[in-house]
Amino acid sequence: MLTRFFDALSVHFPEGERFFIQSVRHFQDQVTDTRLRDDIRHFIRQEGQHGIVHDRFNDVMASQGVDVEKVTANLRLFIRTTQKYLPKKYQLAMTAAFEHFTATLGEAMISDENDMFRQADPVMRALFLWHGVEEVEHKAVAYDLYQGAAGGGYLTRASALVVATLMVHLVVAPVFWNMLRLDGVTRQPGVILRGLNKLYGRKGILTGMLPEFLAWFRPGFHPWDTGMPEQVAAWLEEYEAHGDPMRASQVIYGPATVGEAA
Repeated sequence: MLTRFFDALSVHFPEGERFFIQSVRHFQDQVTDTRLRDDIRHFIRQEGQHGIVHDRFNDVMASQGVDVEKVTANLRLFIRTTQKYLPKKYQLAMTAAFEHFTATLGEAMISDENDMFRQADPVMRALFLWHGVEEVEHKAVAYDLYQGAAGGGYLTRASALVVATLMVHLVVAPVFWNMLRLDGVTRQPGVILRGLNKLYGRKGILTGMLPEFLAWFRPGFHPWDTGMPEQVAAWLEEYEAHGDPMRASQVIYGPATVGEAA
């Protein structure tokens, strides 16, 4: 069930990444700080790569019976409606909020207290760790652009995370449920309850993220308040040395073992 949770998130990534890039580009030309301009270029490149890779991953989902075309078409319509009716500043605030979610999830992926990918297929683990680590690496770009060039304030920022959180659940939940239906899991209430406990229980993955996630609502919050986690830095160092996400993931989880399954 945990696998399907990440699958359901992943199906939405390509269109979501394109929305993030467009939101940032609305304010890109207003930036005078050289470092932030460089960070924005890096952000756009990384998000573009994420979208391309997850497009390929979606081909796998389609081969499993997931109606990827319908999912992406619905999300595309939703995004276009958002872009039509919401101010560009609010779109950027939502991007910063989504980036906070993905960065917090990325940090949780490699936390010593969390082993959510320890039993995962090595290739899928490498994919999600690569994406998650890069989300941590650029976690402050949209936020800094919102606070600086866009002149964003606290109330808009706070409301954007509330809206983004609702959107994640309302948009992803039906896709998640459909994937479970395809797997025949919807007829197994015990499996569903154990899966929900793994996500939302007292020691659940998402529950464990709450302190860092809710820090967003602190008036003086900044994404780099949590710094660069040691495990993220280790992954990045290995990846920059070899350009191989499989080897980099072994820094976190050790060598893959024969027969490791998702």
